[in-house]
Amino acid sequence: MTIFTPKPLAQTHPLEDPAGDYKTARRAEQYRVSGQAIYFPAFPGTQYLSFASLSRALTRNASMPLTGCCGKALPVTRLRLYYDGGEFYQDFTFEKLANANGVLDAVAAARPEIPLEREERAQSAI
Repeated sequence: MTIFTPKPLAQTHPLEDPAGDYKTARRAEQYRVSGQAIYFPAFPGTQYLSFASLSRALTRNASMPLTGCCGKALPVTRLRLYYDGGEFYQDFTFEKLANANGVLDAVAAARPEIPLEREERAQSAI
C-alpha cells in the first residue's frame, strides 16, 4: 500500500494513473514492475520510470564491495535505463541476472523498438 502517489522520474510521458498501475505491478526484488513502468523506493514515497520515456536499456554484471575498497565483493547485476532521449539514466541493482532480464523482457514487450543489451554471462563470486 502506497501512502503517496508515485511520482515520475522522467519529465516526458508520465502515466495517467500511476497509483492504479502500481497496484498491478509485480515484485522484482526490491522494485515493482508493471506493463508500463518500473517503480522504486524514493523519499518520500515511490518514484517510477515509465517505459514510454526510455530510449535504451542494458544489463551488466557488476560487484558491490562489502568491506570498503579492498576485499570481498558481492556479485550483482546492474540494470541501466536511459530516459528523456538518452540524456539521463537510472541504475537498478539486482542480486540475480534473471530478475534484471525479467525487467528487460517487460521493457521489450512495451517498447520493442528501443535497443536492449543483455548480459548473458552467469554471475560468479569475486
